[in-house]
Amino acid sequence: MAEFVQQSIEEMLPELEQMERIGLFTKEETNQILKKRRALEYRMRRRTKYKEDYMQYIEYEKNVLELISRRRKSSGIHYKKVEIDYAIVHRIHRLYRHVIARFQSDVELWLSHIKFSITRKEKPTVSRIFTQMLQVHSKNPDLWIAAAKWEFENNKNADNARNLMQRGLRFNPSSKPLWLEYYRLELLFVEKLRKRKELFQASKMKSEEHSEILEGAIAQIVYRKAVEAFPGDLKFALSFLPICRTFDFMSKQEDAMLEGLETLYPSDPYLWEAKAKRQLDIDQDHPLEMFHKVFEEATEKVKEDEIWSLYISACIKVIEKKSPLNEDFIDFNQEIGKLLGIFQSASEKILLSADLYKQWVKLLLDLGEVTEAEVVLEAAVTSHPQCVSLWLQRLELMIKTNVTEDVVLKAFKKARKRVSEKESYPLWCLVLEFCTACNLTQVQELFESGILACREVCIPVKETYLQWTYLRDGVKAARQLYTRLQHLKPLSLGFYHLYIQVEKSQVNQKIQHLRSAYEDAIKEYGSSDSGIWIEYFQLESEHPEGSAESAAQIHFRALRCLEGEENEKFVTKHTLMQTGHLR
Repeated sequence: MAEFVQQSIEEMLPELEQMERIGLFTKEETNQILKKRRALEYRMRRRTKYKEDYMQYIEYEKNVLELISRRRKSSGIHYKKVEIDYAIVHRIHRLYRHVIARFQSDVELWLSHIKFSITRKEKPTVSRIFTQMLQVHSKNPDLWIAAAKWEFENNKNADNARNLMQRGLRFNPSSKPLWLEYYRLELLFVEKLRKRKELFQASKMKSEEHSEILEGAIAQIVYRKAVEAFPGDLKFALSFLPICRTFDFMSKQEDAMLEGLETLYPSDPYLWEAKAKRQLDIDQDHPLEMFHKVFEEATEKVKEDEIWSLYISACIKVIEKKSPLNEDFIDFNQEIGKLLGIFQSASEKILLSADLYKQWVKLLLDLGEVTEAEVVLEAAVTSHPQCVSLWLQRLELMIKTNVTEDVVLKAFKKARKRVSEKESYPLWCLVLEFCTACNLTQVQELFESGILACREVCIPVKETYLQWTYLRDGVKAARQLYTRLQHLKPLSLGFYHLYIQVEKSQVNQKIQHLRSAYEDAIKEYGSSDSGIWIEYFQLESEHPEGSAESAAQIHFRALRCLEGEENEKFVTKHTLMQTGHLR
């Protein structure tokens, strides 16, 4: 191994001598560079190769190259680049080739090499690396897209970009992003041809491009092939329309695409949505009226309930987007009134989804129509009785509108019967917070009911119950409740931490209560949590009534009880604590 390292070092000596001779580095600096390179070379010559060793060497050489560039700029020394700069660049490329050959599956390595070559403006090298990478990662569509994009935008080679897209589709015929990007590529190429034709015409020169190509004929062939590759997938076919719409010369082709899709999918709600939204992008009088006209026609012809959801969502986006054409594009009051009418019509004809009900309520609350929002929420929980978020929204609105406590508790009781108990904790949390804030007499009864509920509810309710009892009745009542709940499993680790903090917050801490709490916590979580053992150890070590013997016993028990990673964590934390680095 040493002879190979020595050979590599000897190959570096000429460039280091040149650095020193022309004044870029001093003798001491070149010696430091040589020493660092020797260490990195030894790491690379080990029997087991690690990617990190290569990347560390590459990063070091990049930093040296950057430092040379800065010193050349500051000193004005611009000669001997072949002997110094290019030698380092060559070494970096060699290191990249070696690490990539060993770790070909790591895409980041390939991309890092490409990025370095781009910064060096080595276009042939970039093309070659892309080619080699795609031979290994031919099933990764994103890499084909990245390679084609670089060829088209940076290397200015549309033929290579097209060939890459076509090869990528042969390897990945089911990749939708590849089809879309290939379609975009052809349209960008046409846009370039049209600009070139304009320049020729301005110079009174003759252009040889065919009119069909300038109208996007090749791109339309790509679109048709893509649609054939995914029969029955309307959403994919519609995803070509936004790309087509970004090019002004493709308006006729977009009309033809929509007509073709209408023949294949006459009753699909997503097609009607696309037709309606297109009215907003067409340069015409009263685009919003045409938008609503298309959707209203769709609600009559399409029997699927989803058309109403799409109509409502589209109207909300129009309002949020404000004016896509001009400031007079939309009368907000009129449009909001229209949207409320659509909500009402949809609720009469179909079962609105929970999300649509939420949007309806939000709109009414934003307008200050609290009474109507309450009516809608009542209808919402009737239509979706198992939706926790709707019940939560209804209870929140009741509390904000200052309805009586009995009405809130009655609605909560009704909600508990309807929703899944495992998902009902947000309702418990809201109502308990409301009752404790109002200091209602039913709080105790609610807590007692909550601690008997399912695991997902009772565990956090017990923590809240203990905290509330301590704040209201003091530490004695909290101890009594803790003792009772200790026999009513399950209990969370947070519950024990909460009670321990209650005991520690007392002026006169009683160690017997703290020891009892820690022992209870250890029974439940001693095998899976190292933190509770560390806290217990700290208690015996730092409390005035603690003992070194008890602390040693806790340390011994912890090592026997904890396993695997938790055992290692305990040992690490205990060592840090003993050395004064953990408090």
